Amino acid sequence: MPIDLHLHTHHSDGTFTPEEVVRRAKSLKMTTISVTDHDTLSALPAARAAAGPDLEILAGVELTVISHDRELHILGYGFSEQDGPMRAYVQQAQDRRHNRIQRMIDRLNALGIEVTRAEVEQIAGPGASVGRPHLAEALIKRGAVRSLNEAFDKYLGDHASCFVKDAILTVADAVRLIRQAGGAAILAHPHRLVEDDWIPALVADGVQGIEVYHSDHDAAAVKHYRKIAEGKNLLMTGGSDCHGFRKAKGPLIGSVHVPDSCLDQLRSVLGKSHAA
Repeated sequence: MPIDLHLHTHHSDGTFTPEEVVRRAKSLKMTTISVTDHDTLSALPAARAAAGPDLEILAGVELTVISHDRELHILGYGFSEQDGPMRAYVQQAQDRRHNRIQRMIDRLNALGIEVTRAEVEQIAGPGASVGRPHLAEALIKRGAVRSLNEAFDKYLGDHASCFVKDAILTVADAVRLIRQAGGAAILAHPHRLVEDDWIPALVADGVQGIEVYHSDHDAAAVKHYRKIAEGKNLLMTGGSDCHGFRKAKGPLIGSVHVPDSCLDQLRSVLGKSHAA
């Protein structure tokens, strides 16, 4: 039962349309996927319409939060897409994302690097959840950098000169938002962003699981996070974190093996949530 619970579309910083994501998932004979765009739900209706009866689209979102003076990501699964507070928050988040990108552009301009908001928004596309990868691509087109990695290392990464920290949602806020909408809250790709000694506090804030299986996680990392999850009785989830062809070497849909048991455990928790 192939599954992939971490996928992005061009509604945030992926390059595939929702229909392309669904088509690729079907070609791999997947049974369940989750579109988890950054701070937006806008791709979900199109993905669900394209999927038909043979492919389950589990509602998903990747919320940006602030914790330990760093921006982290919390994945929400199985929530009601019509939930009023969730819909209100993602709309607010879109406004903040556009304002943040403008502030980063201002810093780049102050360094003598010519790039405009119009260029970034053209790359992102109409209605997209604009983010740093779009700005990085604009810098590449301008010839200011040669790659996404160089853009982040020199200008846009968390500790780089033009980075603007703008997340206002705490972990507890994000968990509350997701769980009150009937969903489950999972810590995304911990190997990339999270120190192990932070995890107890994140669990105390209500995080219900860890993304154990991820394209950033080698076999040793998977074993490590499985042990943490088992020790704290947390859900384990996983996915490729596919962004389409934005990165030359992927990862692409289905490139990370996620055990069926992850979806079974997640459904069990969601079933209890919806029954409450």
